[in-house]
Formats: sequence, structure tokens, C-alpha cells
Amino acid sequence: MIRFDKGYSLAVMIIMTTFILAVLAAAYRVTTRSYIYSREEYYYKLAQEAGESGTAAANACLDINNWKQTWGHVAGAAGLYLTPSSDCKGQDGKIPTNKYVMSEGSIRTIFTVGDLNFHDDHHSDVSAVGKTQLVDSGGTVLREYTVSVKKLITRPGLIATKSSSGTYRTCGILSNSIWCWGRNRYGQLGNGRSVGHNPSNPAKAALSVDSDIPVKVVKQTGVLYGKKIDDLFTAQYHSCALAEGKVYCWGYNGTGQLGNGRSGEEEHSNVPIEVKGALAGKTVTSIGGSYNTSCAIAGGKIYCWGEGFHGVTGTGDNTKVRPWPTLVKSGISGGLPNSYTATALATSGTRSMNMCAIANGFAYCWGQNNVGQIGNNTSASPAAQPVYSPMRVSGLTNVTNISQDGYLAQSGEADRFTHVCAAANGEAYCWGNGRAGQLGMAHIGYIAKKATPVKVDRPAGLSPSDKVKKVEVGIWHSCMLMNSGRVFCWGTNAYGHLGANLAPGALPNNRSVKPIEILVGPGGIPAGQRIIDLAAGANRGCAVVENGHSYCWGLNDAGQIGDGTHIDARAPTESLFLRPTQNRYIY
Repeated sequence: MIRFDKGYSLAVMIIMTTFILAVLAAAYRVTTRSYIYSREEYYYKLAQEAGESGTAAANACLDINNWKQTWGHVAGAAGLYLTPSSDCKGQDGKIPTNKYVMSEGSIRTIFTVGDLNFHDDHHSDVSAVGKTQLVDSGGTVLREYTVSVKKLITRPGLIATKSSSGTYRTCGILSNSIWCWGRNRYGQLGNGRSVGHNPSNPAKAALSVDSDIPVKVVKQTGVLYGKKIDDLFTAQYHSCALAEGKVYCWGYNGTGQLGNGRSGEEEHSNVPIEVKGALAGKTVTSIGGSYNTSCAIAGGKIYCWGEGFHGVTGTGDNTKVRPWPTLVKSGISGGLPNSYTATALATSGTRSMNMCAIANGFAYCWGQNNVGQIGNNTSASPAAQPVYSPMRVSGLTNVTNISQDGYLAQSGEADRFTHVCAAANGEAYCWGNGRAGQLGMAHIGYIAKKATPVKVDRPAGLSPSDKVKKVEVGIWHSCMLMNSGRVFCWGTNAYGHLGANLAPGALPNNRSVKPIEILVGPGGIPAGQRIIDLAAGANRGCAVVENGHSYCWGLNDAGQIGDGTHIDARAPTESLFLRPTQNRYIY
């Protein structure tokens, strides 16, 4: 039997103990190092999240400022960077409760966002620096962990660029597509649905195809598909669009207003069709329409088609139906010279038997003249003969925009007769029917008719340098858009036509001959959003603001406002279904 002495056993125990302590020490060092690495990874993760918060802040600032960088070293900015507490101009301390992205005990995180790395109409490359700071009890930074975060932001481009309001419906151009809402019996929404002129139960059938929310106008191969849409107008029960020099119309075609050579009580199209005839092979530069008539400018000349009763087609006669585009008459005394060059056509005109145009800087009108709506100081009486060819409006030069609306003149309906307004030399002028104050002449008051243009009174306090950019009229009201982006309306306010959020009865007889500004701020157009376009329908107005959102006000019995209700809007109300899609990250 082998025996070991006590000295040998003690040596083995010492060696084993030393080995175990070494192993434990190594394990401790590994655990400590892992802990340190784990904490540092955590701090870097916090810094990354702070940086991502910075890119989100940049995205939000781009979204609310119409895709424009407002911080850093760009024109109009002060060279300041975005931080948790800054506004979109980089001015620090504007949001004092957001001094840090996160602050817990001795840990806090921040971010800074400098100039965009890349920026175009649809993409922005943004970088943000996120930091985790370890601080002592006095707030002194002991150590920082920094991470750079880079994101590509895409702008979907769903931006409203044009709004046009017809009878019981409204249409708009949104990201190169046309959307319409309201009544649709004759396919005037252009979405492939309709019931025609004589369904078995007209009221019930019409309701089945009407839409309170915007629906997309069909783009067929060879028609609108793949084409850039440049302009749009809506009239009584039909609409037309201009796309790459061609005209496409849809809706009712009883008198040939779709320009396809057909007409008749049952004729209509619930999808756009191309207008050809005399326009075939020509490049169209402008479109317009009124009631059941359509017009276009090609090669500087005016062509009209549809209902010619009362001379609305301007072709020199009273032909009721013109299903193909026809040149308007020129070369007569007081009318269009043969050498004219037309540049624009009247907007609106949902129900009137009139049409107007601009040629060589002058305004020309034709059609009924019972209240002087031709504007050339000729006979204005119920018995006045229609004017069958374009006649020059008296006293106006440098005309840039013209709009007219009203009803077919019939006995017993004098308050519905047509009036016309134009922007000329930076001012607004109106003529024709003024019973509801729609001529905007407070110095004259409410008058039955005016056969020559008179300047609309400028609102009190409006800068003389703020000129009229555009005018738009409905049946009983008118509106003007100033270069500053402000909008003023006058005339009836029965359904909230003036957009000023005035309660029924707030105005004597619910009308104003003085221009009143539409509501801006809570409950109206958001403060800080500049209006860039204006439209008017029979009983409403619409505006597009610079961030691409669309707002309407007035009569809403057929869902024309586009907010999903049938409640009249007495202040600008957003067409929510046309709201642009938010910017998106690409990670």
C-alpha cells in the first residue's frame, strides 16, 4: 500500500487552491468585461435610437413645410441644426419639454440633424447624429457614445394641384390622377358607373352610383393612361380634362358636349373619351366649359362644341346641337379680329348660357345678354337678343383670368342670371347680375345688372401691392385669390358660400357686397399654409394649399365637399380623402 506524507498533501492542496482561484479570477474578468461590453452596447443602442428620432424629426419638418428644408445652410435658414428642443428652423429651446430624447438618472440622449445629403422632388437623404451621455449628479458629461444614422425618405407625391367644382360635384387633380365626388347619374364622376337618363326609379338609381367620397376617374389604355394631366373643368353634367395636348370628356352628352360626334337624350359616357374632329392632330393649350358646352384653344384659336342654343358655342348662329368642335366666329365689328391669339377660357360656368375667353390680353364674352353679362355696354334687358359670337368686354386690358356662372335666363328667375368677373392689371372686375352682391361693389351696392366692368372694392387693410392672382365665381357669389395667398369672397352666404364661418343670419339677408376673407386658423385653412389655387362651383368654393391639401366650403347636399358628410360647410373643410400620403422611410 502506497502512503503519502502530510507535506505532500499540503502541497497538492495549495496547488489546487491556486488553480481554482486563478480560474475564478479569469471568470470574473470575463464576466466584468461582458458586463462592460453589454452596457456599452446598450449605450450605443440608445444613441442609435436617438439618431433615428432625429431623422423622424427631419421627416416631420419636410412634411409640414411642403418638402422644403427649413434648417441648416439653405436659403432663408439661419444655419441652425435640428435638436430635440428645436423648431423646424433649428431654433433651440422652442420645445423646452423636449430637451433630451430620453433622460433617466445618469443617462440621457440627444440628436442633431444637419443639412440634407441629397434632396429632390421625391427623395431626401438625411443623416442624424445620436448621442448617449453619461453624466454626474451636476449634469457634467463624463462620457459620450455617438452613432450616425442615415435614412432615405421618399415623398409619394400625392399632391392636389387643381380643383374644379361643377353642379353637385367636385373634381380635382391629385398626383396626375383625377378624382371626383358628388352626383353621378350620367357618369360625371368618370369612374365607370352611371344609370343614364331614364332608369325605372331615377332617384333610387342615382343614389346607387353617387359618391360622398372621391373616386378615381378611369384611365383607359390609349385615352388617359400614362398621360400627364394638365388641366380640368367641370360644367353642368360633364367634365373635360387636358392631357398632353389632347382633350378628354365624360358625363352627359345630350347636346354633343363630349365632342365625339354623338348626341341625344340617352347619350353619356361614364369614362373619359377623346375629343377629335377639328381638334385631331392639333395641340390644345387650354380648355373651358359652361352648362352643356365645351371649348378648347388650339393654335391660338377657339373651338367650341355641345349646346349652341343662345349662341353659347360662339359660332355665329343659334344651332342647338354641335357634336364636333367648331371654330368660333371672328372678324366682325367689336368682336375677335381674324388675327387673334387666344390664351385662356373662362372657368366655372356650371349652368349659365354664356362663355368667355381671353385673347391678346382682352376679354371676350358671348351668349345671353339679359343683364349685361357680355360686358360691352350693349342692351341689357329680358328681351335682349343673345350674342352669337365673341364680343370684346369694354375697358379691360391685361386680362389674366376670367370666370362666369349663373343660370339660363328665364322669366321669373332674375336673381339667378349670369355674372362675370375677371382679373386685369392686378385688380378684380365684375359685371352682369348683382342682386346678391356678387359684383363686390360696396360703393354702388346691390344692383340688378351692370353692363360694363366695375372694379371690386379692395378689402380694408389689404396692402396695395397685394394684387389679384385669380377670380372664381359661382351662381350667387364670387371669390378672389391674392398673390399673398389670401382669399376673399362676396355675395350670398346662404350655404356658407363666403367660407368665413358666419352663422345663418349673421349678415343682413345672408349676403355681403363687401369682400370677406375666408376663415384661416382653427376650424378653417390651417394657419401658415399658403393658398396656391382657387375654384368655385355653383354654391361653393374650393382651395388648394401649398402642402397639397384641398379644402372646400358651401353647399354639401350631394357630398360635394368631400368630407364624407352631407352637412353644409360654412368654413373651409378639408376633403380628407384627398389628403396626401405621408412621407415614407426606406430603411
